Amino acid sequence: MIAEDYYVSAFNEMSDMLAGRDTLSIKRAVFAEWAYYESDLDYKTDFCDEIDRITKYLRLFYDVNKLSSFKTGKQMALNAYFFSPYSGNGYTPYTYDFETFSMDDEPWESQFVSKLIKTHKGQCRSLPWLYKILAKEIDADVSLAHAPRHYYIMYKDEDNLTPEEWINLEVTTNQMQPAWWIQQDFEICDSAVQVGTYMTPLNDIETVACQMAELALGYKEKFQRYDEFTYYCASRSLEYYPVNPNAWIIRGKSLERIIMDYLMRTGNIVDDYATYLIHLMDETKRCFNKTYMTEETEEIRERRKQQAIEAQKYIQEKILSK
Repeated sequence: MIAEDYYVSAFNEMSDMLAGRDTLSIKRAVFAEWAYYESDLDYKTDFCDEIDRITKYLRLFYDVNKLSSFKTGKQMALNAYFFSPYSGNGYTPYTYDFETFSMDDEPWESQFVSKLIKTHKGQCRSLPWLYKILAKEIDADVSLAHAPRHYYIMYKDEDNLTPEEWINLEVTTNQMQPAWWIQQDFEICDSAVQVGTYMTPLNDIETVACQMAELALGYKEKFQRYDEFTYYCASRSLEYYPVNPNAWIIRGKSLERIIMDYLMRTGNIVDDYATYLIHLMDETKRCFNKTYMTEETEEIRERRKQQAIEAQKYIQEKILSK
């Protein structure tokens, strides 16, 4: 197999899940990280074995602490495992990876769940994705949700522990945040919330579709190009999750590359096929605009960084020092 073949294989596997030709598995979809490593990652030993071990611990923790008396008891078990030192996590809670965050050129694999499993250090992609995978393993009803360039966890507050219907869990900082605060902090407009771009719980099909767009980003990072693969990846993802602005951006940049290459071959003659490609580009721009995406400013990035630093300091002083 050549390097690109691994991505084609991962794409086909997720396509079959989305089309109902194969069992939908978020865990397997996330393991598409293996394509970046060109198969130098084993599904059983590098992924499933540790997830299975954690799952057994979470179930035992749930039973021993009699969390069945709470409707969100499984989420409580997950929160304890993620954020507090217990034997099940080797007395090493999951924390934000400040080492890679501070790098000028952050390694792409620093966001991988497979890396988080080994190091217990991650960021705003890997931490909530692992949380979601473990929630599926123990049948805890939680969802991923988007904020601009960010993921977090949502689940219904069935025990009425907060004033809101949903709990918004920021996994990078171990904080439960009110919806109004998230919208204000990320400068999200009302229209983006109404159409479901941000602050909306994703169902499992949308979650796998989102992972397919992530596959396209990994391909672009590895090969330093947009092409037909990234176009088909983004387009298939959008069939099942049409309000993902990142997927529309990938589709648009892929079309730009495809149009440029085609016109170069035809000597800049705009024939019927070129006209069709330009039509697809115009359609992409219109659909992207309907997501009401928030552009991440330097001010937002710096604010998020400072919040993560403060939360890490709190964890170190109040939790890990005990």
